[in-house]
Amino acid sequence: MVLLSLLVLKAEAQDKFALGIKVGQNFSSVNNVNVDHNSASYHIGATAQIGIGPMFSIAPEVILTQTKLEANPSVLALAIDPTFKPETFHLNYVAIPVLAQFKPFKSFLFQAGPQYSILLDQKKDGTELARTAFSSGEFAFVGGAKLDLGGFSLYGRYVIGMNNIGSAAEGYNNLKDQGTWKTRQWQLGIGLSLFNF
Repeated sequence: MVLLSLLVLKAEAQDKFALGIKVGQNFSSVNNVNVDHNSASYHIGATAQIGIGPMFSIAPEVILTQTKLEANPSVLALAIDPTFKPETFHLNYVAIPVLAQFKPFKSFLFQAGPQYSILLDQKKDGTELARTAFSSGEFAFVGGAKLDLGGFSLYGRYVIGMNNIGSAAEGYNNLKDQGTWKTRQWQLGIGLSLFNF
Protein backbone atom coordinates (compact mmCIF):
# COMPACT_ATOMS: atom_id res chain seq x y z
CA MET A 1 0.00 0.00 0.00
CA VAL A 2 2.79 2.40 0.92
CA LEU A 3 4.66 1.52 -2.30
CA LEU A 4 1.52 2.16 -4.35
CA SER A 5 1.05 5.55 -2.68
CA LEU A 6 4.64 6.52 -3.44
CA LEU A 7 4.23 5.55 -7.09
CA VAL A 8 1.06 7.66 -7.36
CA LEU A 9 2.79 10.64 -5.76
CA LYS A 10 5.75 10.25 -8.11
CA ALA A 11 3.47 10.13 -11.14
CA GLU A 12 1.66 13.28 -9.98
CA ALA A 13 4.95 15.05 -9.27
CA GLN A 14 6.06 14.58 -12.88
CA ASP A 15 3.59 17.28 -13.87
CA LYS A 16 4.55 19.55 -10.97
CA PHE A 17 7.76 21.05 -12.33
CA ALA A 18 9.05 21.80 -15.82
CA LEU A 19 11.94 23.71 -17.41
CA GLY A 20 12.06 25.10 -20.92
CA ILE A 21 13.26 27.77 -23.32
CA LYS A 22 11.44 30.38 -25.37
CA VAL A 23 12.07 32.81 -28.21
CA GLY A 24 9.88 35.39 -29.86
CA GLN A 25 9.15 38.80 -31.31
CA ASN A 26 8.41 42.07 -29.50
CA PHE A 27 6.37 44.97 -30.85
CA SER A 28 7.07 48.00 -28.67
CA SER A 29 5.81 51.53 -28.22
CA VAL A 30 6.15 54.26 -25.61
CA ASN A 31 3.28 56.60 -24.85
CA ASN A 32 3.77 60.38 -24.87
CA VAL A 33 6.89 60.08 -27.04
CA ASN A 34 7.25 60.99 -30.71
CA VAL A 35 8.24 57.49 -31.87
CA ASP A 36 6.74 54.94 -34.23
CA HIS A 37 4.42 52.43 -32.61
CA ASN A 38 5.02 48.68 -32.63
CA SER A 39 8.70 48.70 -33.58
CA ALA A 40 9.86 45.07 -33.88
CA SER A 41 12.60 43.53 -31.70
CA TYR A 42 13.18 40.18 -29.99
CA HIS A 43 13.24 38.20 -26.73
CA ILE A 44 14.80 34.88 -25.69
CA GLY A 45 14.96 33.17 -22.33
CA ALA A 46 14.41 30.31 -19.90
CA THR A 47 11.15 29.33 -18.24
CA ALA A 48 9.99 27.19 -15.34
CA GLN A 49 6.57 25.93 -14.36
CA ILE A 50 5.64 24.95 -10.82
CA GLY A 51 2.32 23.17 -10.47
CA ILE A 52 0.15 23.99 -7.43
CA GLY A 53 -2.97 22.12 -8.51
CA PRO A 54 -4.66 20.59 -11.54
CA MET A 55 -5.62 24.00 -12.96
CA PHE A 56 -3.08 26.40 -11.43
CA SER A 57 0.68 26.88 -11.66
CA ILE A 58 3.37 29.52 -11.22
CA ALA A 59 5.72 30.33 -14.12
CA PRO A 60 8.89 32.30 -13.25
CA GLU A 61 11.07 33.27 -16.22
CA VAL A 62 14.36 34.99 -17.03
CA ILE A 63 14.31 36.70 -20.43
CA LEU A 64 16.75 38.74 -22.47
CA THR A 65 14.50 41.23 -24.21
CA GLN A 66 14.86 44.34 -26.33
CA THR A 67 12.69 47.42 -26.61
CA LYS A 68 13.27 49.19 -29.91
CA LEU A 69 12.14 52.79 -30.40
CA GLU A 70 12.24 54.39 -33.84
CA ALA A 71 11.69 58.15 -34.09
CA ASN A 72 10.78 59.39 -37.56
CA PRO A 73 9.71 63.04 -37.37
CA SER A 74 6.85 64.21 -39.56
CA VAL A 75 7.17 66.98 -42.13
CA LEU A 76 5.29 69.29 -39.77
CA ALA A 77 7.63 68.44 -36.87
CA LEU A 78 10.64 69.15 -39.09
CA ALA A 79 9.15 72.49 -40.15
CA ILE A 80 8.67 73.48 -36.51
CA ASP A 81 12.08 72.24 -35.38
CA PRO A 82 14.66 71.41 -38.10
CA THR A 83 16.94 69.78 -35.51
CA PHE A 84 14.63 66.73 -35.39
CA LYS A 85 16.11 63.72 -37.15
CA PRO A 86 15.36 60.00 -37.51
CA GLU A 87 16.75 58.09 -34.52
CA THR A 88 16.60 54.49 -33.34
CA PHE A 89 17.03 53.51 -29.68
CA HIS A 90 17.75 49.92 -28.58
CA LEU A 91 17.11 49.15 -24.90
CA ASN A 92 18.33 45.72 -23.81
CA TYR A 93 16.88 44.26 -20.59
CA VAL A 94 16.92 41.18 -18.40
CA ALA A 95 13.24 40.74 -17.60
CA ILE A 96 12.01 38.59 -14.70
CA PRO A 97 8.27 37.91 -14.90
CA VAL A 98 6.53 35.75 -12.29
CA LEU A 99 3.23 34.66 -13.78
CA ALA A 100 0.21 32.89 -12.37
CA GLN A 101 -1.22 30.39 -14.85
CA PHE A 102 -4.83 29.22 -15.01
CA LYS A 103 -5.59 26.18 -17.18
CA PRO A 104 -9.35 26.00 -17.92
CA PHE A 105 -8.83 23.53 -20.77
CA LYS A 106 -6.35 20.73 -21.42
CA SER A 107 -4.00 22.69 -23.72
CA PHE A 108 -4.92 26.34 -23.04
CA LEU A 109 -3.56 28.57 -20.27
CA PHE A 110 -4.17 32.16 -19.20
CA GLN A 111 -1.16 33.97 -17.75
CA ALA A 112 -0.89 37.13 -15.64
CA GLY A 113 1.55 38.64 -13.19
CA PRO A 114 4.24 41.22 -12.40
CA GLN A 115 7.55 41.69 -14.17
CA TYR A 116 10.70 43.59 -13.28
CA SER A 117 13.24 44.44 -15.98
CA ILE A 118 16.86 45.48 -15.42
CA LEU A 119 18.36 47.69 -18.13
CA LEU A 120 21.64 46.18 -19.35
CA ASP A 121 22.48 48.43 -22.27
CA GLN A 122 21.04 51.31 -24.26
CA LYS A 123 22.20 52.59 -27.61
CA LYS A 124 21.14 55.17 -30.15
CA ASP A 125 21.35 54.37 -33.86
CA GLY A 126 23.01 51.05 -33.02
CA THR A 127 26.32 52.43 -31.76
CA GLU A 128 26.10 55.68 -29.83
CA LEU A 129 25.52 55.18 -26.10
CA ALA A 130 22.49 56.90 -24.64
CA ARG A 131 23.03 56.14 -20.97
CA THR A 132 21.42 59.30 -19.64
CA ALA A 133 18.16 58.83 -21.54
CA PHE A 134 16.57 55.88 -19.74
CA SER A 135 16.16 54.66 -16.17
CA SER A 136 17.89 51.51 -14.92
CA GLY A 137 14.79 49.41 -14.35
CA GLU A 138 11.10 49.01 -15.07
CA PHE A 139 8.11 47.45 -13.34
CA ALA A 140 5.40 46.04 -15.61
CA PHE A 141 2.26 43.94 -15.61
CA VAL A 142 2.00 41.00 -18.02
CA GLY A 143 -1.17 39.35 -19.31
CA GLY A 144 -1.64 36.78 -22.03
CA ALA A 145 -2.35 33.21 -23.06
CA LYS A 146 -0.42 30.08 -24.02
CA LEU A 147 -1.34 27.10 -26.17
CA ASP A 148 0.43 23.91 -25.04
CA LEU A 149 1.04 21.53 -27.94
CA GLY A 150 2.78 18.72 -26.04
CA GLY A 151 6.36 19.87 -25.56
CA PHE A 152 5.93 22.92 -27.80
CA SER A 153 3.89 25.99 -26.98
CA LEU A 154 2.67 29.15 -28.70
CA TYR A 155 2.05 32.28 -26.66
CA GLY A 156 0.94 35.88 -26.91
CA ARG A 157 1.29 38.55 -24.23
CA TYR A 158 0.73 42.22 -23.60
CA VAL A 159 3.22 43.96 -21.30
CA ILE A 160 2.17 47.24 -19.68
CA GLY A 161 4.97 49.35 -18.18
CA MET A 162 3.96 50.83 -14.83
CA ASN A 163 6.70 53.40 -14.27
CA ASN A 164 8.46 56.13 -16.20
CA ILE A 165 11.45 54.69 -18.11
CA GLY A 166 12.80 58.15 -18.94
CA SER A 167 15.74 59.39 -16.94
CA ALA A 168 15.48 62.84 -15.41
CA ALA A 169 18.83 63.70 -16.97
CA GLU A 170 19.54 65.30 -20.34
CA GLY A 171 18.42 62.23 -22.23
CA TYR A 172 14.83 63.47 -22.22
CA ASN A 173 15.80 65.81 -25.03
CA ASN A 174 16.93 62.94 -27.24
CA LEU A 175 13.33 62.00 -28.05
CA LYS A 176 12.07 65.62 -28.03
CA ASP A 177 9.61 65.01 -25.22
CA GLN A 178 9.30 66.02 -21.59
CA GLY A 179 6.37 63.76 -20.64
CA THR A 180 6.13 60.44 -18.86
CA TRP A 181 7.50 57.52 -20.87
CA LYS A 182 5.64 54.26 -20.26
CA THR A 183 6.18 51.24 -22.46
CA ARG A 184 3.57 49.05 -24.11
CA GLN A 185 4.68 45.82 -25.74
CA TRP A 186 3.13 42.86 -27.54
CA GLN A 187 5.08 39.60 -27.34
CA LEU A 188 4.53 36.64 -29.64
CA GLY A 189 6.65 33.51 -29.52
CA ILE A 190 7.20 29.79 -29.22
CA GLY A 191 8.41 27.70 -26.28
CA LEU A 192 10.05 24.31 -25.94
CA SER A 193 9.79 22.16 -22.83
CA LEU A 194 13.13 20.50 -22.03
CA PHE A 195 12.57 18.75 -18.69
CA ASN A 196 9.50 17.63 -16.77
CA PHE A 197 9.70 16.35 -13.20
